[in-house]
Amino acid sequence: MDNNPTYKINGTERRVLKKELSNLRRFVKNFWHFHQIDKDMADFYGSNSWFPMSDEDAKKKFDETNNKIKKLEEELSVLYNN
Repeated sequence: MDNNPTYKINGTERRVLKKELSNLRRFVKNFWHFHQIDKDMADFYGSNSWFPMSDEDAKKKFDETNNKIKKLEEELSVLYNN
C-alpha cells in the first residue's frame, strides 16, 4: 500500500486553504444581495464617499474574488507526483 498523499498540498495547509476557498465561495454567493442591501440602506440613512461601494467597484471586487477562487481551486487540484 502506498502512503503518498493524493494531492501536492495536503494536511493542515490543505485544510486552511479549503476553509479560505469555502469563505470566498460564500462571499461570492451572497455578494450582490448584500451590495443591494448596502445601497438601499444608504438611500435611507445617507451615504458618504466610501459607502456604499459603486457598482463599478463592486464588479471589480466580485471579479477579483472569482479570480482568487479559480487560482485556489487550481492549486488544490494539483496531484502528488513522485
